[in-house]
Amino acid sequence: MTPGKRVVVEEGAEAFVEMLDANGVDYIFLNPGTDTFPVQEALAKFQAQEKRVPKVILSLHESVAMSAAHGHFMLSGRPQVVFVHVDLGTQQVGGALHNAQRGRIGVVLCAGRAPWTQEGSRRGQRSGMIHWIQEQFDQAAIVRGYVKWDYEVRLADNLHQVVQRAFQVASASPPGPVYLSLPREVLMEKLEHLEVPEVARHGAPAAPQADPDLLEEAARILARAQSPLIITGSSGRSPSAVGALVALAEALGAPVVSADLRMNFPTAHPLWAGVLANPYLREADAILVIDHDVPYIPGVVRPRPGAKIIQIDLDPVKPTIPMWFFPVDISLHADSAKAILALTVALKVHLTASARAAARERLERHGQQMQARREGWRQGALGLAAQRPISPDWLGYCIAQAVGEEDIVLNEAVTSSGFVSRHLARTRPGTIFGSGGSSLGWGLGAALGAKLAAPDRTVVSLMGDGSFVFGCPTAALWAADAYHVPFLTVIFNNQAYNAPKASLRTDYGPSSYSERTGAWVGMDIAPSPEYALVAQACRAYGETVEDPAQLPEALQRGLERVRAGQAAVLDVRLRRP
Repeated sequence: MTPGKRVVVEEGAEAFVEMLDANGVDYIFLNPGTDTFPVQEALAKFQAQEKRVPKVILSLHESVAMSAAHGHFMLSGRPQVVFVHVDLGTQQVGGALHNAQRGRIGVVLCAGRAPWTQEGSRRGQRSGMIHWIQEQFDQAAIVRGYVKWDYEVRLADNLHQVVQRAFQVASASPPGPVYLSLPREVLMEKLEHLEVPEVARHGAPAAPQADPDLLEEAARILARAQSPLIITGSSGRSPSAVGALVALAEALGAPVVSADLRMNFPTAHPLWAGVLANPYLREADAILVIDHDVPYIPGVVRPRPGAKIIQIDLDPVKPTIPMWFFPVDISLHADSAKAILALTVALKVHLTASARAAARERLERHGQQMQARREGWRQGALGLAAQRPISPDWLGYCIAQAVGEEDIVLNEAVTSSGFVSRHLARTRPGTIFGSGGSSLGWGLGAALGAKLAAPDRTVVSLMGDGSFVFGCPTAALWAADAYHVPFLTVIFNNQAYNAPKASLRTDYGPSSYSERTGAWVGMDIAPSPEYALVAQACRAYGETVEDPAQLPEALQRGLERVRAGQAAVLDVRLRRP
């Protein structure tokens, strides 16, 4: 089917599928209902006619469907489709939609709608009691706070325009989820043909360039800085931005604090400075913040008085975050991949010989400090190699030894994430990801979608035990088996919800009743479920690891199973916090 041409279709559902094909959709992550069957029938018809159609990945839970679309977009950069059942399926997507919003993930979330008609006037009319029960006054209100755009299709005649608009908005920078509701009458409405629009003429616009005058002023500030600092959140969404940021950091001699939402900066580089800016903020006199929603916690640490703050961001004012109040001296609304290159060129013009020498000295000094810190981390982990229960530090170290540099790692280890960051070297763009949001359970579905997008790569998902349960493991591992999409899951099983426990300790201190009595109300997951058996029930490899000496071999067994085509779950029992 050639975009911009007229094609023969018989009803609205066929036009919908044709539009997905025109937009290059590979997968529909589907949880079906009594409103989705016209699309399923259109897919069956086109398959029988040997036409190219998106592949359906049946998702036994809607949150897995959204997380899988999330994982696919991280690797491909192309919005996929999630299709769920009316208001109920929309609600079941739940926190996974929050993650897609905060992670700036392009996805077209579609849902059916209770039929409008009931007395024989239209095909697709109400035919069961649930069609009264499921109708809401404003179905899209369920998700309106989490999507960039929502729309209910009312006529099959303009369905092609509406669907194209959905993809345009979802993929426009900054990308994000959109919501489209499709009544049964529209999907079953008779048509004779479809005018497929030229996708290239209705696609996403180019991302903005930085204002040249502000860019020059930013370069002058950075060139004069005695203690520059770079903080980046997700600039690595563009692979070219990684090398560009290395060149900028080296020219400045500036340490780079990089969140692990993306591989923004090589963690083996002498200027890598970890994931938290706290140790550097009080000394920095010029701070460059790139694509970061929360560069520091003002109640914990703030930039020193007089420090100049420069921001490069596709979403500089964060309009979807109701309370966002961080001071910025120069704000550049720009695609960071473009702006970093331009800023580096401008910076080199303004750097004097003495400034270049100072930058080289900072690079050497910071490299020596980081080398010492890395050696300290390594020795610390090795010192815990025999500790039982297993230390999360030792687990992080062992994972770093087992994972290859091209392997894709999804980090949802939550309160154990720091042990992953300090040990796991990432030097290749697109090899580590976080969800961007705070709803747990992302890692299983995201691993499924990432493996679909990169079938030749090994995918490893690191999760807390709470995250594993929230991730609907039966649904995710069933799909991994059914569609031959294997990935390795490593559970940091500390048998607790450690985030609320840590918060209680921070605010109440050692004199709390919880600490003194050991009664951590609603925080301990004990006794632990047998997660390895859950995996085995879904035809995945499952193993429980309690002996620290067996951990390296267990990781190799899991990776071997995955590379042989079987999903694997390692339930690593850690010391309880």
